[in-house]
Amino acid sequence: MKRLTAILAAAVLIIAMSVMSVSAAGLEITKVTPKDGTTGRQPANMAIKVGFSEDMTGNESLDAANKSKITISDPEGKTFDFTIAHSAKYPNELWLVVNDTLDQNTEYTVKISAGITSTSGSQTSEALTTTFKTRNVSTDSTISMVMMVVMIGLMMFMSQKEMKKTMTETDANYALAQAKKLNPYKIAKQKNISLEEAQAYCDKERAKAQKAVDKMNAERAKAEAAKQAELEAAQARIEAELEAARKASMFHVKGPKSVKAAGGTIPKSVRDRKKQKEVAAKAAEKQREENSKGKKSKK
Repeated sequence: MKRLTAILAAAVLIIAMSVMSVSAAGLEITKVTPKDGTTGRQPANMAIKVGFSEDMTGNESLDAANKSKITISDPEGKTFDFTIAHSAKYPNELWLVVNDTLDQNTEYTVKISAGITSTSGSQTSEALTTTFKTRNVSTDSTISMVMMVVMIGLMMFMSQKEMKKTMTETDANYALAQAKKLNPYKIAKQKNISLEEAQAYCDKERAKAQKAVDKMNAERAKAEAAKQAELEAAQARIEAELEAARKASMFHVKGPKSVKAAGGTIPKSVRDRKKQKEVAAKAAEKQREENSKGKKSKK
């Protein structure tokens, strides 16, 4: 009997320790985006996603409590306000949406203290610190300027080639015009040949000049087509490189997107303020209508 009692007591103790171990694990932070040490983040519309091991949707008061345990600061210690948002697709995440545009080329520190609470009431037992660095937006302007200089240089080079061809074209057209002016009678007299020979000479010179003009026109058309293709290709490369540089560290999607459009939940305080503004606007409109009716009745 005593042996059975001892076995039962040991089993109960093992189960209790097991439960305590599970309970001690509590809430855990599973990931942070952007990752610690990430660089090149876009200063505008910055948001940090913090993933947890449990549901974090909670409510407004829970968000306020969790927000008090999180800070986003620059190297000088200045803190930046943010809004906690949720996504229906990712209930285990808190989105820290920074309300202001951050400074470029600056490292920011995100400190998350212990005691972050989940919807079920579990809490984190450890603090976490992570950093990220914003991109140097002026680099984009520098790239644009460099590409602009390259484009201008290319255009100048093409212009010089065009000028040379124009000179050649002028020479060829001039030669053709002179050939058309040849007088077989004068040629016969100058060269002391027969009129038939002089006429054949004039025809030969005109044909030769016309052939040179035709060849020049064909080369010009080919050069213009190649120049246009080269300019279009250069423009496409420049636009592609600028777009690649712009998207290199974009945290968000192609354009600004509201929290609600992204599947998140707008805080109640924000909804209340919006509703108050709508009520105030309706009241003002109603007052204007009453004032307008009053003026008409006096008349």
